[in-house]
Amino acid sequence: MQKILLADDERDVRSLLQGELEGAGYRVTAVATGAEAVIAAADGGYDLYLLDMMMPGMNGVQTIQVLRKITPKIPILGLTGYTGQGYMAQASAYNVTCLAKPIDINDLLGEIKLKLANAARQAQPGVANPNTASRFGRTG
Repeated sequence: MQKILLADDERDVRSLLQGELEGAGYRVTAVATGAEAVIAAADGGYDLYLLDMMMPGMNGVQTIQVLRKITPKIPILGLTGYTGQGYMAQASAYNVTCLAKPIDINDLLGEIKLKLANAARQAQPGVANPNTASRFGRTG
C-alpha cells in the first residue's frame, strides 16, 4: 500500500482529504504544519507528499525546499486556495504540480496516480524521464 504524507493546517480539510485518500486505498499520515511534514519525511517511507501551500510558519514553498533536499525523488503535489499569489509558479520551479482549492477529489486522485506512476517509471533503470504534463495541462 502506498503511503502519502498530507500537510494542511485546516483541520477539516486535512480530515476530509485523509478520509478520501484512505478510502482510495492509500495509507496517510496527516500533519498540520510544514515543520511537522519535514520531521515526518525525515523518518522516511513516503511515496508522495501532498502539501497545502499556505500554512503558518513554514509555508508550502519553504516546506518543498526542505523536502527536496532530504528526499529529492519523492513526488510532491501542492494545494492552494490562493492562486493569484504566485504559489503555483513557485511550486513548479521545484517540479511540483500545484492544484487550486477547492479541488474535485477525483481530479486529485488522478493527479496522485499520475505522479506515483511517473515516479515508478523514473525509478526503473534505463528509463528516461517521461514528460510529466498531466491531463489537466499542468507540469511538474
